[in-house]
Amino acid sequence: IECGFCEPVCPSKGLTLSPRQRIVMWRDIQARERDGQDTRALRDTFQYQGMDTCAATGLCAQRCPVGINTGELVKKLRAQAAEHGKAADWLAEHFKTAMGGARLSLTAANTARKLLGAPRLNRLSAALSKTSKGRMPRWTPAMPQPVRPVRVGEASNDPRPRVVYLAACVSKVMGPAYADREQSSLLDKTRSLLEKAGYQVVFPDNAESLCCGQPFASKGYPEQAEHKRQELINALLHASRGGLDPIYCDTSPCTLRLVQDLGDTRLDLYDPVRFIRTHLVDRLTFTPQDEPVAVHVTCSTQHLGESQALIDLARRCSTQVVIPEGIHCCGFAGDKGFTTPELNAHALRSLKDAVQYCGEGISTSRTCEIGLSTHSGIDYHGLVYLVDRVTRAR
Repeated sequence: IECGFCEPVCPSKGLTLSPRQRIVMWRDIQARERDGQDTRALRDTFQYQGMDTCAATGLCAQRCPVGINTGELVKKLRAQAAEHGKAADWLAEHFKTAMGGARLSLTAANTARKLLGAPRLNRLSAALSKTSKGRMPRWTPAMPQPVRPVRVGEASNDPRPRVVYLAACVSKVMGPAYADREQSSLLDKTRSLLEKAGYQVVFPDNAESLCCGQPFASKGYPEQAEHKRQELINALLHASRGGLDPIYCDTSPCTLRLVQDLGDTRLDLYDPVRFIRTHLVDRLTFTPQDEPVAVHVTCSTQHLGESQALIDLARRCSTQVVIPEGIHCCGFAGDKGFTTPELNAHALRSLKDAVQYCGEGISTSRTCEIGLSTHSGIDYHGLVYLVDRVTRAR
């Protein structure tokens, strides 16, 4: 189908291809190959135009009259072209080591910023990223500082209700940017808010080794992705005492991946928006601030059906809430804001003007917030930062 209802929500439309153009181009390649034609040049063009610049978030399916998700097509094509299965296996089995490597990379970037200065490092990394064709991630002033590994200490005989805190990989690794006015990590801020509301916060065992599998799925390694997902589900079942305790996941994309195809598995999983509106609103007193706040509804929040709930929570916290028009997906897409920054820049090209009077932006995905901060001129934080700032325990 190529009707085009999907096009308004696609972050790459106008930069490369829209979803229907991806379908048409891929269909043409297949038809030419059936006729015995040489399609190598077309495939080379499609690699960037159709695959590298697809965010694969699936928003197109929401607008499609028959629910076609062009992102799923792109993921399947990536899986067909994936050539590093052994490396993916190693990462899946040594995920704690990979997390340490990510922290080391962020430490190196932060050290380079201190030595060279932000403007010079920004120019240098942009040149290196372009020369390496995206293999070298681009540094921006919104680049996070590293977060120390999770320190877990479960209290005994604690009478408070329990909540299992599932900190996403990015939350466990990526702290605030060096110039951010908020210097508490998302992990610390979330734990503080949950405890303010009267909860005992517990973590799954071996938290540093756990992952929902989203990074593997996005890169075209579905087997490794499902292995990590099932490993995490088993750890959450144990931590929640067989599903008795609610599970708070601090990043919407990870929540979305986990709640899909759970079947008969009994897990009470929440993203930040749903947990706050379901469990925290009645435990906290809100005093809204007057400073304007910008709200970015992530793709996963839209898929989870929590878009309006996020906006309503923002309005509990601020008397002035701005929802920029025409921005449906930020285009950061996991790591593409680092490796294909033009997609992120194109998707957010109108953001700065829309939020110029806001002092802060909120969202529910740490990686999205990096791109949003880069292209807006204001700091974007997780929803919990705003909620924690304007509330007190009842």
